[in-house]
Amino acid sequence: MMLSLIGLTWALSSNTFLVMGDMPYTPIDELNLAPEGVLGRKINTTEHAFLLHVGDMKSGSEPCTDERLTKNKQLLSMLTAQPFIYTPGDNEWTDCDRDNLSPRYDELARLAYLKGLMYDSAYFKKAQQLEKFNHQANMVENARWQFADVEFMTLHIAGTHNGRRQILKSDKQLAYQQADARDANNLQWLAQATPTAKGYIIAFQADIYTHQTEQPQCSAKVQQACDGFKVYRDALREFASTVKKPVLVIHGDTGPYCQQRLSNNLTRLNVPGDYMVSDIAKVTLAQQDATVTWQISSLRTGKPLEIQCR
Repeated sequence: MMLSLIGLTWALSSNTFLVMGDMPYTPIDELNLAPEGVLGRKINTTEHAFLLHVGDMKSGSEPCTDERLTKNKQLLSMLTAQPFIYTPGDNEWTDCDRDNLSPRYDELARLAYLKGLMYDSAYFKKAQQLEKFNHQANMVENARWQFADVEFMTLHIAGTHNGRRQILKSDKQLAYQQADARDANNLQWLAQATPTAKGYIIAFQADIYTHQTEQPQCSAKVQQACDGFKVYRDALREFASTVKKPVLVIHGDTGPYCQQRLSNNLTRLNVPGDYMVSDIAKVTLAQQDATVTWQISSLRTGKPLEIQCR
């Protein structure tokens, strides 16, 4: 290991990474994530190769001002000297037009601002340290990299059914068009998975499982009263069935810190956060009999995650 001026940095040969979401929501989160806070100290003294944030980097009850987004971006990007990977959540763009917020924003304009803020040259300079790091040309927030013989990828899937609901200030047809484009880009990114990887970890913000509905799948022809997440549940189930290798889906969005086996080789992890659990998940990868396995534990307590999602 090497010492740096801001704390401990770790070689990328470590088989451990950290993942968080739905934070910071409260002043308590901010205190915990500060360098001297309980989570800040744990990050700096825990060997890890990178830190992944699955979106919702602010509370939905706070307005999406430039100042708030910039402040939280600075806090998160300084948590680790290792690469920091982020995928957008609904609180920082689709929910910015809520009636109870002041000021309110056009959500599509906020998305453009957010992407310019988060995906700057410093972000990519650190991200390029990851093996085979790449991002999608059409959607810069979609990333892919290799780690411990596993392929990681992020998909832009945010709450409000990926921007298809509660469109209060933007042009609705334009919002639907952009949602269609996100779906197409996300599915293309998933289809481009490297076949030689020994496993896959796919991260996004929305809890596409808890928010499942009986409505038809959203599409260019069905824009309202539809399930914007069905296309992803189906695609991920088909993906896992096709690759026949371990697939771990990581998301935030809802309160429980839990994991659930969805099929023989498809598992989901709902990371801590959402103001209910101020913590970070520590995930350690290993290979056993040519199969990738993972151990998930609380960064705060060190205890293994045993809670099953309902």
